[in-house]
Amino acid sequence: MITETVRRSVLKELKRQRAFTLVEVIVVVALAALFSTIVFRMFSSSSSSQKTAMVDLTMQSRVLTSQNRIVRMIREGTDFLLPEIGETSSALFFADFKGNVQVLYQLKDAALSKSLGKEVYKLMHYKVAVKNFDLSNPVYDPNESSVVAEYVNDISFMVSNANTVSITASFATENRDFQAMFEVGLQNTGEME
Repeated sequence: MITETVRRSVLKELKRQRAFTLVEVIVVVALAALFSTIVFRMFSSSSSSQKTAMVDLTMQSRVLTSQNRIVRMIREGTDFLLPEIGETSSALFFADFKGNVQVLYQLKDAALSKSLGKEVYKLMHYKVAVKNFDLSNPVYDPNESSVVAEYVNDISFMVSNANTVSITASFATENRDFQAMFEVGLQNTGEME
């Protein structure tokens, strides 16, 4: 009889251990929800950081391309007209060996400024024959201008000597600013006297 009672008790215990209690089920569901939340946040922050990295890489490429364009244009020059040596300006006037005056200047980009929520400009290029250009009253035709760089927050040109200009530029995205500082020398292929 003791054996039968022990056997029933053991069987009862075994049946009870095969099924999960409600508390155990709730704990497992809560742990699964917590784990899935952690995994989801990890992937969503990874996606967000990838997007930010892509925006940064795109802007760095844009800055480098703009810098190369500016260097190529200035290298065509033979003489700086404005600013004077030691002065800083947001525009650069220089003569080239073909008898033209070339101008790099900023033009506000209203649409981009509105979308970014900060003042941004386009760096524009204008070329005109020396005979048609009055340095005391520099008038330009916007239809003859071309875009050199976009997303420019600020740019300044400082002529450090007769052949070199130092350029400091800031480019802006919605969240970050990128700085570029470089020097460009004139090609000076004019006649030797």
